[in-house]
Amino acid sequence: MAITVDDIKKMPPKYKLLLGLAAFALLGYFYFFYFLQPALEKKTALEEKFGNLERQIISRQRVVKQIEQHKKEIAKLEENLKTALAKLPEKKEIPHLLSSASEAGTEAGLEFLLFEPMKPAPKEFYAEIPVKISVKGGYHDVARFFDSVSRLPRIVNVTDLRIGNAVTGEDGRNVLKVDCFLKTYMFLEQVEEKKDETKKTK
Repeated sequence: MAITVDDIKKMPPKYKLLLGLAAFALLGYFYFFYFLQPALEKKTALEEKFGNLERQIISRQRVVKQIEQHKKEIAKLEENLKTALAKLPEKKEIPHLLSSASEAGTEAGLEFLLFEPMKPAPKEFYAEIPVKISVKGGYHDVARFFDSVSRLPRIVNVTDLRIGNAVTGEDGRNVLKVDCFLKTYMFLEQVEEKKDETKKTK
């Protein structure tokens, strides 16, 4: 039997209150399960999705920063390589470079006992050109010679240095006998490119 509005009006106040609470509870039940719960679930899913996107953004920003850093490092390495290659003499410059090294020794007051260019030793992209030298002179003369060699426009290294015991020279100075290698380096790719260009010209 259906309850009408008149029946509700005739009910005692406490039953009206209970009925109102029951209706409110029923409405709350339907509201929770059909409106609030789906909204909360959707909110949770969106928050999780947002968190994932935020983490992806942070991760990609980190990758972008690393890429930029690597680009800077690569650019710096390329610049250093260009600088190093610029200091490697070409084949045609080797005689002049060796002559400059010999003149530096003479100007420093050294007496050359031996100045012997050795056979080039090919490496990965360059050739090492050693020159075996033996000189006599004072300590300061030797120091000036090595300083002059270090100031040459191309790379020249002093290796395998052996200094003999000082002896008294005719002028009363202490004279040292020094044996070492002067090593310069030649960029091989430049040589190969020039050979190819010569062949094409012919």
